[in-house]
Amino acid sequence: MSCKEIHFDGARDPERCKCQGAVLRTYTSLISAGRPHPVALEAAEIVYRYHHPEDSKLDAALTVERWIHAEQFH
Repeated sequence: MSCKEIHFDGARDPERCKCQGAVLRTYTSLISAGRPHPVALEAAEIVYRYHHPEDSKLDAALTVERWIHAEQFH
C-alpha cells in the first residue's frame, strides 16, 4: 500500500512517506522473528523518529500505528 492510499493527517506527506518502507520492514521483520507486537511497534517508532525527530512522540506513534494497521487490512 502506498502513502497515497492512506487517508489521515500526515500519512500522505511526501516527507513522511519516504521512510514508510523502512518503518514497515522493521515492524514486519520483528513480528516474523517472533517478537511481540509492543516490541516491534516500539522499534518501528524508533526508526520513524530517527527520520523525523521534529515530530512529537505521540505524532510519531500515531503515524506508525496507522501505517501498520493499514497494511494489516490489505
